[in-house]
Amino acid sequence: MNQTKRQELISDLLKVNGEVSSKELADELSVSMMTINRDLKELAIQKEIQLVHGGAVYRGDDSFENPISIKEEVSVQEKKRIANFCRTLVKPGSSVFIETGTTTLAVAREIFNIEHCQFYTNSLLVMNALSKFEGIQLHCVPGKYRDLSKGFLGLETAEFVQQFNFDVAFIGAEGINLESGVSLPNEEDAFTKKAILKQSKKTILVADHKKFDLSYLYKVGNITDFDMIVTDLPSEDKLFQKLSNVTTIKSVRNEEKNNEN
Repeated sequence: MNQTKRQELISDLLKVNGEVSSKELADELSVSMMTINRDLKELAIQKEIQLVHGGAVYRGDDSFENPISIKEEVSVQEKKRIANFCRTLVKPGSSVFIETGTTTLAVAREIFNIEHCQFYTNSLLVMNALSKFEGIQLHCVPGKYRDLSKGFLGLETAEFVQQFNFDVAFIGAEGINLESGVSLPNEEDAFTKKAILKQSKKTILVADHKKFDLSYLYKVGNITDFDMIVTDLPSEDKLFQKLSNVTTIKSVRNEEKNNEN
């Protein structure tokens, strides 16, 4: 396969899947990692994709945002590991806010049965998942429904959460960058997350490694505004080390290694 056809295939895979792994591409196309990385760099020049750790994500334009249905199929195992660690961060009897997103949904599925907790969410997916369980104290937070987020956002949501002081909040993001902070492509989504951040005693940013080094128009806050980042980004990664100098960041990859030892 020549370079042009290979890059066309990579571009098509990105449009369909939303992301690609350099290693998986190299194996599938029977070429070296060096060749794949060169292809991705050339595609990135066209600004349809953005390079991330270990691969690339599709960014057809600056406002592009994958629907939840696609996001749910991305980094599934990584999100489960992040969620499993987050269970250790919630004490029985806590008031817990779970924001919109697929990583936060994974967290909800892991922590829902912690005793005597009250769960608040503006995510329709979290509501649907947790409403199946009896005995759970589950509260639906109102707002303007946004289909891409599968949740309720905006001024009504912000005004509602101002009535509470949550013990812990789990919040996701589309972009995490040392310079530009935590950001999203949608203004109402960012506005809502800011409001929840303000009303929470402990804020946990949950994100898989593909969200790092990305930046979007609407800023939620600085990295230091969050009490902790939980991610699968390896601790030996240079970016992880830089982040650890300014905030508390936990790698679920390292937690697994410690458990194995």
